[in-house]
Amino acid sequence: MIKQYLHQIGFQVHCEYNLDAALERLIKARVDLLIVDGEMPEKVLGNFVEAAAKVKPGVPMIAVGISEREMQSKALSAFVSAFIEKPFSISDISNSIKETLN
Repeated sequence: MIKQYLHQIGFQVHCEYNLDAALERLIKARVDLLIVDGEMPEKVLGNFVEAAAKVKPGVPMIAVGISEREMQSKALSAFVSAFIEKPFSISDISNSIKETLN
């Protein structure tokens, strides 16, 4: 749903469902924004967020499906620019992207 919406409004979107593949693509690709899914297992999410911040320092990250409180408890909020809790709408994502990229 998110991928389709972002394509419709003109973004080029890369989706990966595997940590190693995502990091490999991140290393090779020009990236303006990362959106991470809070539904990942906790250890995978933590590893990815920290590794992504090292690979692409300064690239903003939005965490979807997780609260800032949950991220703080995982000590990852320093890497994440915005949080979108469930349930969310496309307008929530759109607004967060606009705020994060501006």
